[in-house]
Formats: sequence, C-alpha cells, structure tokens
Amino acid sequence: MARKKKHPEHEEHVNHERWMVAYADILTLLLALFIVMFAMAAVDREKVKLFAQGAGEAFGMVTMPGQLGNFEGGDGIMANQMPAQPEQVPGSRQQERETALQEKIIPAPVEVPDKKPPIDNTAAAQREAARQAQAEAQKASLEKLKEELTIKLKEKGLLNSVEMVVDERGLVVNIVTDRVLFDTGRAELRPDGTDVLDLIAPVVKDLPNHVTVEGHTDNVPISGTFASNWELSTMRATTVLRRLQSQGVPGNRMNATGYADQRPLDSNRTDAGKARNRRVAIVVLPMVPLDGTGVQPNSQAAGSARPATAATTPASAPSPAAVPAAGGN
Repeated sequence: MARKKKHPEHEEHVNHERWMVAYADILTLLLALFIVMFAMAAVDREKVKLFAQGAGEAFGMVTMPGQLGNFEGGDGIMANQMPAQPEQVPGSRQQERETALQEKIIPAPVEVPDKKPPIDNTAAAQREAARQAQAEAQKASLEKLKEELTIKLKEKGLLNSVEMVVDERGLVVNIVTDRVLFDTGRAELRPDGTDVLDLIAPVVKDLPNHVTVEGHTDNVPISGTFASNWELSTMRATTVLRRLQSQGVPGNRMNATGYADQRPLDSNRTDAGKARNRRVAIVVLPMVPLDGTGVQPNSQAAGSARPATAATTPASAPSPAAVPAAGGN
C-alpha cells in the first residue's frame, strides 16, 4: 500500500478583533438610551398635564386647574391637590344619610372680635396739651376779672361784704345777705345790695361766659309765706338775677338756683357761721373746664349735694314778695 504523506498540522487561527462586537453592542445600547431620553424631554407639555390629571384621578386626587408642576423647579404635581369628592348619586342612601346629618348640625355662632382702632398716643397727648393750655388761659382770664372786681368793690367800700375765689367751677362771687342784699327772712333787695349788683353787672355783661346765681340760707327753719328755705333761697337767687338782667346782663346767659342750707360755707353751730352761709353766689362759669378733665362743670351746681326740691328759676320768674319769717335765714 502506498503510504499517505503526512502533512504538518497548521496552527489554529486566533481572532484578535472579537472585542469590537461587544463594543458595538454597548454603543448601540447607549444610542438607544439617548434617543429615549431625548424623546421624553421633547414630550408636549399638554400631554404631561393630561398624564398628571389621569394619574391623580386614578389615585383619588383632584388637581387644581393651572396649578400643575413642571420640570423646571415648580411646585410639582401634588403641591396643590385635594382629596376628590365622591360623586353623589341622587336618591342614594349615602346622600340621604349625609343630608340628614347636615340638617342636624347646628352651626356654632362665630364671635367676631371687636376691632378697636389703635390709640394714637401722640394725637391724644397733643389734645391734652391743647386742653390744658385753654384751661390755663381761661383761669388767667378769670383771675384778671377777679382783680377788676376787687378794685371796684374796694373803691366803693363794699369789699368786706364779698368773698371771691377762682376754682374749678370758675369765678365764684359770694355776697353775704345780712345787712347787704336782704333783710332776715326776706327776698327784697336792700339799697346796699343794689349797689353791689350794679357794680358787678357792667363787668360781666359783655363776657361770653354763662352766669349762675345761687341762693343759700342757714339751717334755721322758716315759717310764713315761704314753705321752706328752698323757696326762700330760690326767690333770692331770682331777685339777684332779675337785677343783673335789668343792668344789661343777657338773660339767656343766666340761670337762678336755690340750695337752701345744703351747701354751707361754714358751720351752722355759730352765729358767725350762719351769717356766712346766708349768701348769694354769682358764679361766672369758664368757657372750658379748668380741671383739664374735659368735663364742663355743672352750671347749676356748687358742690356735691343736689337739691331735692325746687331749684332753677328762669329769668322771666315773677317778682319776689317780701314776707316775714321766723329765724335767721
């Protein structure tokens, strides 16, 4: 037999470029990823809005219109959402139960707190300063009036019969009745009393201030035509008022008041005290309160007491009658 010729075995061929296949696969995947990302970024905003609404309804949420989030740092889809209300089917048991429950609920009263305007301390301080300035000016004016009356009374030798003081009520001119204005128990002016009033009237008639005439007595009971010291004090005040009016003081700026023995200047236990208490006071009221409180003094009051019976008499009251009486008064 013929022998086969033996050929030497060839080396196995080695492929050194197999890595290119894997590299190409990776590039393909990356390209696909970039395409998907680009497609997502280019999706229409309206589709995103519809998708968000659909997702919210699927999870039982309602999104407020125009309040959707975005991909640019907005509030997000869930920022302004509220739970969806289930639709009520008319006539359903659930709706009937809810309606009955709502009818039983009594709404609680809502208390609205009082809204007080803020206090302007600056404005209040300015008003207070202005009020104090007016009070000081008015007090100075009354003091000047007192000095003028003092000079006139001193010239006539009548200063000892009059006491004057400026207090929170204004200028108070106290004229004793004994031996000056009236005789005991009478309401008829004496000549000396007429002189005093005729001297006071020209000083006060041109003033804008209101004038109050007050009649006062001691505590000795009276008998006769006058029922009590109330009537006597009121009639004396009216007599003085009518005299001032006759001398030019306007009647619409005056009033007369009787206080009997309710507002004594001194004790009624002594004769000297009773003599001081038997008086008629002419009070020139200030235009503004002198105490700075903003409260105008009572034009018919001299102290804390208040007459229990007849008091004020207008300028048109009848002329006083002279009647005898028992006691001092």
